[in-house]
Amino acid sequence: MAKRFTDTNKYKKPFIRGLQGAYKLLWDYLYHDCDHAGIWIVDFDIAQIYIGADMPVNKSDALQYFNNGEKRIIEIDNGKKWFMPSFIEFQYGELNEQNRAHNSVIQILKKYKIYKNKTLTSPLQGAMDKDKDKELVKELDINEDFAEIFYRWLKYKRSKGESYKNKDSTQLAYNKLLKYSNGDLKTAIDIVEFSMSNNYSGIIEPKNNGTNKKFTSKRDEVHRLAAEAAADLHNRIAGS
Repeated sequence: MAKRFTDTNKYKKPFIRGLQGAYKLLWDYLYHDCDHAGIWIVDFDIAQIYIGADMPVNKSDALQYFNNGEKRIIEIDNGKKWFMPSFIEFQYGELNEQNRAHNSVIQILKKYKIYKNKTLTSPLQGAMDKDKDKELVKELDINEDFAEIFYRWLKYKRSKGESYKNKDSTQLAYNKLLKYSNGDLKTAIDIVEFSMSNNYSGIIEPKNNGTNKKFTSKRDEVHRLAAEAAADLHNRIAGS
């Protein structure tokens, strides 16, 4: 009897929570019925028997729900089989050819041209990283309006071969962005783009040193306009 690691927090994740009951069961079933390389032979007739007739599922809806926003299922062998990149990441972490158990997995992945040069092929690895970052953003305490720009920052970090060590350090990075922007989305976008364009490893607050663009928050802008209006009113009164 094969034994596998399971994530005790999986039902707390937005992706799992958002699935209909039947597809929650199907997702869990796939993780148990796939082979040790994360590959499942597509057979919805058998899957339906195990899940139960009162929980109807079908292939097209499954692909739509599971790949909503992220690539969690990759069709291989002309659609006859499904590969789940997250299965590899969760069960094994980084694959090592010197590990006997890992090497068996690697040989299967090579057969389907999924594994190359000691790593999953770049499109799949990119999909895994993308999924990981998007899931992380959903789990953090982040203003919904800021989610996309902060995800862009994480994606940029990945492109440099960098990432934050854990959830707490990622949250601190977002908090810094929120602080520097004073909660203004446009300013946050400018800050992220400024940091990326200068190839910084961390989020940097631009300074007005005569060469960099001056960034002001909405509050500062309101104060400036109010001061100008007050001065204009004063001049009008004095000239009347």
